[in-house]
Formats: sequence, C-alpha cells, structure tokens
Amino acid sequence: MRRRVTALRVTALGVAAAMAVAPIVRASDINDDVILGALVAEFHISVAASLLPDATPETVPDAATSEDAILGAAQLILLTGIIDPPQAGEADLGKALDAFLSFAATLEPTREAPLTPTLARVLACQLIGADPVAHAALGSTIGVKTAAAADCEKSFAKAAARWNERLAPYRRGPGLTPPEDSGPLYVEIAPVIDEANEAIAQSLRGNGLYDSLAERLNAELALPFARMLLVTECGGPNAFFNPDRREIVLCDERIAAWIAVLGKG
Repeated sequence: MRRRVTALRVTALGVAAAMAVAPIVRASDINDDVILGALVAEFHISVAASLLPDATPETVPDAATSEDAILGAAQLILLTGIIDPPQAGEADLGKALDAFLSFAATLEPTREAPLTPTLARVLACQLIGADPVAHAALGSTIGVKTAAAADCEKSFAKAAARWNERLAPYRRGPGLTPPEDSGPLYVEIAPVIDEANEAIAQSLRGNGLYDSLAERLNAELALPFARMLLVTECGGPNAFFNPDRREIVLCDERIAAWIAVLGKG
C-alpha cells in the first residue's frame, strides 16, 4: 500500500521553504503547484540519470544536463502513474508537474534555474507525446501546436523504445523476475547546517513526498543494485550519481534554487 501524500502537507513545503530561502518573498507569492512539480521532476530526473549506461560523477556531474536523463525521467513518470488522476485527499501530482513545466519551459534563458528552458521543453514534449489530450493545456502554454505535437509523439516513441529495452530486465510483475543483483530505491533526507536548507529537509521528511514516489517506483521496477536517493546539502544546486556508494544525490540547494527563481517572478 503506497503512502499517501495529501495536498495540505505538500503545499506546506512551498510556503515554509520559500520563506526560509527567500525572506523577501511573501507566502502568497509562491505557487505551490510549481514547487511541488519541481520536486517531482527533480526526483525522476535524478533517478533516470543514475540509470544511464556507465553513469559516474564524471560523466553525469549534473543530472539535469543530460537530455537522455530527461527522456528517461518521462518514462519513469509514466511507469509510476503519477500523472494519473489522484485518489481522494491526495495531491494532484500530474497537475503540479504540468504547472512546473509551464513555468520552467517559458523562463528566459538568462534566468538562474537548475533546469534550462530547453530541457524543460524536452520533458514537456515527452508528456505531450505520450498523451496530447491530457497535456493539451501544457502544450498550449509552451506553444506546441498540432504539427509539433506529432513530432513530440515521434520523439516519445523513440525514447520509449530505448528506455523500455534498458529497463525491461528490472520490471516487476506477474511472470517477471528481476536479476538477483537488483533492488529497491531508498530515500534519506540528510540533516544539514544551513537553516534555509534545513527548512526544506524538514518539510520533505514531514510530507513524505519522496518516500511516496520511491514506493511507486519500487512497485514497478527493481533498480540495478539497491541504491539510495540522498537529499542533502552540497554547497551548490547540483544533482549527480555516485556509483561507488550507489547514491543518487539531490542537493537541497537545487530545490532552493527553484523556490528562489519562482520568487523572483
């Protein structure tokens, strides 16, 4: 039984973290769906980056700089069904993800955002390609017309074929037996020093979002070797995979950067 994430508890993250990271931003200025969507996107991009062939800190110093990781993130998002209609009382993660991509894909290239507008559009295009009707509003916001939507469908089909082949041995389900060296994804929200980052860490511990996303993923996939998603203070807005420790590192500063960019808007 997967852990539920209520809309109320998730919304608190955007307000608490925004006030701590950027005191000049009023709580009323924060669009919680955008922050929630950023958290969902960063989770899946980071996990996908760790599944790239020969992923190392040297080859993937920043998960969001790899287009293949973006394409893989879309496949993981669809695999875990987070864009499906939520159960009663749960946060609408699909709506939040679309809100985030509508924001990130239309930012000016000069804005200091962890994910470039170009890569945000790549992720948006994958979702549009998978279901143009469900993401019609997203397509309209970022300017994907009918012809471009067809291109997104072709791009999605190519990415799906590549990632399905990559993930096939590790899928769970009737008649499927993942390799013996595969395992689940664990989540750890590390204690930090900076008070602003601690506000983010405490909120993530309290709302259970990443635990819920990990449970969804583990229900569908046994990752190559058990690994941990470590949300921690890094000194910069980065995300990377450490294969020696089997850690997917997502930095608190990366989440703080999204809150700061949104606050500047």
